Amino acid sequence: MKKLIKKFKKLFLIVLCVLVALCIFQWYEQSQDRCSITKTTFTENSLPKQFNGFTIGYLSDLNLSEKNDLTRLNSSIQDLNAKNLDMILFGGDIFNESSFENNQVSKVLKKLQSHYGKFAVLGDKDQNDSSTCSNILTEAGFEVLHNEVRNIYYKEDIIQLIGLENTGDCSGLISETNEKSYKIALIHQPDYFKEISQYSIQLQLSGHTLGGYYKIPFIGGIETKDKGKNYVNGKHTKNKTTLLISNGFNKESSENHRFLTRDEVNIITLKR
Repeated sequence: MKKLIKKFKKLFLIVLCVLVALCIFQWYEQSQDRCSITKTTFTENSLPKQFNGFTIGYLSDLNLSEKNDLTRLNSSIQDLNAKNLDMILFGGDIFNESSFENNQVSKVLKKLQSHYGKFAVLGDKDQNDSSTCSNILTEAGFEVLHNEVRNIYYKEDIIQLIGLENTGDCSGLISETNEKSYKIALIHQPDYFKEISQYSIQLQLSGHTLGGYYKIPFIGGIETKDKGKNYVNGKHTKNKTTLLISNGFNKESSENHRFLTRDEVNIITLKR
């Protein structure tokens, strides 16, 4: 009995130490008020040879609500530009609520540099004022995709980028002519992965959920949203399609804290 009590005490101390360490780590992350760059390598054998090593900068959920957010965004853009990226993608939601400093937002986003284009889709918040948000992105040098396919040319090869808005219906965008092409789907809400994984699409990039705000190890993010309930954070694979969910650049103004889901922008390197 005494041995059992000793083992229980040791286990309790270990769990307590882990929790304290996590709290200290989270406090440190919150105090930095910075957005990290998360690097991911996506390997798939169907990637055209010339695209091996192709780099994508992916931003989602800017949730801008005050001028300080623009200063922070400008700093992150400088960090991304230093990476010499091949393509920039934006996954939606420029503002947290109403738009502000529209011209300034365009000027900051225009600083993003890439060799082979900047593309975007609108998020659910953007669609409350789709005309304004589309104009901001267009002025910043983005091509906004409204349920469209674009060919991305690199050296002598081609991959396809599919931009979807509030729909997972790819049926009108995939045919016999492009069924075997390497494809990336950009769509704000991750739960459309159920539909998208039924098609010959290699990678889906989404945001929207902000990682679930509070991530519990081995369980995942615990706060869900409409169209972000089944897939909340991290990477998922189904039917040879992979979903990558970004935590997003910034929290919503109604939320003050995160846990193990720090603000992020993503760099994705394609490999074969």
